[in-house]
This record gives sequence, structure tokens and C-alpha cells, in this order.
Amino acid sequence: MSVNFVTSLAVKSFDVPDRKRCPDNAEFDLVTVNDYSVARLILGPGWRWSESIRPFEQTELCQHHHLGFCISGEMEVESSGGMCSTIRANDTYAIPPGHDERVVGPDAFVAVEFLGAASFGRRSSRGMHART
Repeated sequence: MSVNFVTSLAVKSFDVPDRKRCPDNAEFDLVTVNDYSVARLILGPGWRWSESIRPFEQTELCQHHHLGFCISGEMEVESSGGMCSTIRANDTYAIPPGHDERVVGPDAFVAVEFLGAASFGRRSSRGMHART
């Protein structure tokens, strides 16, 4: 088990992200504080991973690990084994690789992710986490 330590004070704003990606009907704002990447996801109504991101990722299902907090909106997640769950505002979530996800309802899904988002939406990432 690895141990992570924060060794210096760092503050960044999503108002001025280090990187911004805007694939179909989505916006990913990425900031790096010390050695940690954090992302704000804004997924528009009707967004679905298998329709919007699969061509970039080049995998059958999303292969990212996700650890995040939902600010607003609603998203359904289905695992490769058929297990379904719904994430809503104020939910904290952990999603293992091998899933599809879709925004439900009329509102955008807005979340902050602490794991898995550094490479999300990057062409051909195949679920590999990276800072670029």
C-alpha cells in the first residue's frame, strides 16, 4: 500500500484550468495541485460514454477508475456484469473499470473527480491515467 503525503500548499481554480477538453456534449476542466490531478466534469443532458467517448478511448467500455463527488445532475452507471447504479447530487462515488454511463434527465451532470479524470476524454487513452 502506498502512502501519499501533501508536502506543500497549493491552490488552483477551475475558473483557470491547466487543461480543458471538450469532447462531444462534455467539458473536462483539469487542474494539478502538487502531484494530484483533479477534474471538474460537466456532461450535458443526453451524454453517454459509449456514444461520446468510446471513439476516443478505443475500448468497448470505460476502463477508468473513478472516485468523485456529484455536485448536480444525475448519471446512471452500468457495469460489464449488468449491475446498475444512479449517482445524484451530493453522492460520493467509486466506479471500477468496465462500465458505461449516461446522463439522465434535463440537467447536466456536474462532478469533481479525484481519480480517473486526468486522462478522461484524451484521444486513445484506453483508460490509462496521465497528466497530459
